[in-house]
Amino acid sequence: MKRAVSVFGIIMCVLSIWCAPVIANVVAVAAGIAPCVEEVMEAYVEAGGEKMEFVKEACGSLANKIAMGAPYDMFLASEPRWPKWLEAKGMLVDVHAFAIGQLVMWRFSSEAPCESDIEKSVIAVPNPDITAYGNLAKQYLDEAGLWDKMMAEKRIILVSNAPQAVVAAKGSAAEIAFIPLSMAIKAGGNYTPLSGMTVDQVGGLTVRANEEVRKFWIFSRSERSFPIWTKWGFLSPDNTK
Repeated sequence: MKRAVSVFGIIMCVLSIWCAPVIANVVAVAAGIAPCVEEVMEAYVEAGGEKMEFVKEACGSLANKIAMGAPYDMFLASEPRWPKWLEAKGMLVDVHAFAIGQLVMWRFSSEAPCESDIEKSVIAVPNPDITAYGNLAKQYLDEAGLWDKMMAEKRIILVSNAPQAVVAAKGSAAEIAFIPLSMAIKAGGNYTPLSGMTVDQVGGLTVRANEEVRKFWIFSRSERSFPIWTKWGFLSPDNTK
């Protein structure tokens, strides 16, 4: 019975993708970096380009939808794993790093969290299986010997993506959230960068991308857009210092 329900769910997911109305020029973007990408799009439109639609979810969810035929033209991920996976399948081309993201500890208060606060707090972490910054947070906590301990003590709340981690920490569910610096800048509150916890932001074009989408991809990696990436806390892929 469970197998039948599972198969039915997969069929319905595929049908929802195939039957959905096709919208021209759709950019699939990792939810945690969406605020910055939206501003890059605004600059592109001001420069004479066409505005595009955004779909914002966790990297893994978007990649799996692209693999199943979702009508997306471009994929901007907050990590290399999923773009490289699609590239290996021949479903993503012109794959490049466009920025370097930084992981921070964040809380919605007047004081920034300290690393010593982690062990005595309830923390919100994006799902490490499908998100870049959740994977990075797990790596950091593993290296500190805290991941298994805090999971066993039920002091790690796993959420679907970085925006949901912010919601958890703004409410009463968690005290600290592990999120990208760009999301912390948008959310307000205070944050503490975690040394060495960076990850390449990698993107590419799907096989259905047209010339307008290609132009936006070039613009996103150009000198004209990088002041925006810097404003949102990203580093240049050519300068990690």
